[in-house]
Order: sequence, then structure tokens, then C-alpha cells
Amino acid sequence: MTGTIRSFSSGRPWEDKYHKARGVAYGGFFETCLTSPSDPDGSIVAVGDLHGQTLRCYEIVLASLKEAGFAIADIVRVDVYLLDTRRWEEAARAHQAMIGTQARPAVSFLGLANFWHPDIQVEVAIKAWRQP
Repeated sequence: MTGTIRSFSSGRPWEDKYHKARGVAYGGFFETCLTSPSDPDGSIVAVGDLHGQTLRCYEIVLASLKEAGFAIADIVRVDVYLLDTRRWEEAARAHQAMIGTQARPAVSFLGLANFWHPDIQVEVAIKAWRQP
């Protein structure tokens, strides 16, 4: 795997349209781009439900992680971007539900002015590492 970059898709329409990957693996690393709470057709899910949207973001990034051959225990960093950082605990509960005790990554809750779609309240990105 060293020296090779492998790209992974979640099948969302904008990935092909804009020639972007959901995640990439290189050396002993895997990381995702910011991931929105969407269904495969691109529709935004759990509108008005920050916890539900955060769960959906994690479902998508964890599926890419698994496809790349990494495990939850390999996650070293999670960045959670929020429209309202005062609601960070709702996102934190979703993080705990999806990651459990399998990993204890560095987690940051960061504020943004807006997302690309007005119904999005949260997006998530992860980084994982394991010995190559």
C-alpha cells in the first residue's frame, strides 16, 4: 500500500460530477472529506435533527473506512463542523453511539457560517492510521 493512493466513493452524485473522492488511503493513512448527511441520491436526511444528521454522516464515513480496510479502532481524528457549536453535545452523543469504546480519537467541534445546502446542520470528516 505504500506509495499508492486509493480513492473511495460513497456513490453520491457530486462525487462523479466534480471528480472527488469520499475518502483516500495512502501509506498507513485514511481520511475523508467533509461528509454531509445525505442519501445516495444526494437528498439531505434528518432535516432539523442534528443528532440524526450526525449519525448519518458517521454511517457514510465509517462505510468508506471499512471499504478501505481500516477499522474504527484506527481512527485518530474526527472533525465535526456545526452551524451552531453550542449544540456540540448532540453531535458528541452521535459520535459516542457510532464510535463507542472502539477508539478514542482527537475530536474537534468547529463552527461554520453555512454549508452547501440550507438543510445541513453538520458535516463530519475522519482520519485514521495504522501500521502499513
